Amino acid sequence: MDGFVFSCPVEVRYSDVDAMNHVNNAVYLTYLETARVRLWQTRFGFTGSAREIPIILARVAVDYRSPISLEQPVEIGIGVSAIGRTSFTFRYRIEAAGQPAAEAETVQVCFDYAASRPVPIDGELRRHLEALRV
Repeated sequence: MDGFVFSCPVEVRYSDVDAMNHVNNAVYLTYLETARVRLWQTRFGFTGSAREIPIILARVAVDYRSPISLEQPVEIGIGVSAIGRTSFTFRYRIEAAGQPAAEAETVQVCFDYAASRPVPIDGELRRHLEALRV
């Protein structure tokens, strides 16, 4: 996908489609999560435990461009648009049948679950994130 270092396909399930015969807007958030998890698996070695990713989601914004229907192939591009001290921003593009369906942004915060507080992004994570800049 042009402009993105990482992208992945997402299958549209029958249960994703609402009475208007297109993917319900709330399902787009699940698609973004699917792309994030695949990115963590592919680029960061994530193997399944949520505790392996000491990150919490702080913000989601989605700009819907066109509806997605059941039969359309969906591809999601994801990259890093900003890196702060304790947080970073992912930027996404969702395409259906090669056409823009949505653009989105999420802000993630590095988090110490035991202390229940944000923590600075460590050097290794920062290097991985820099490699995903868009």
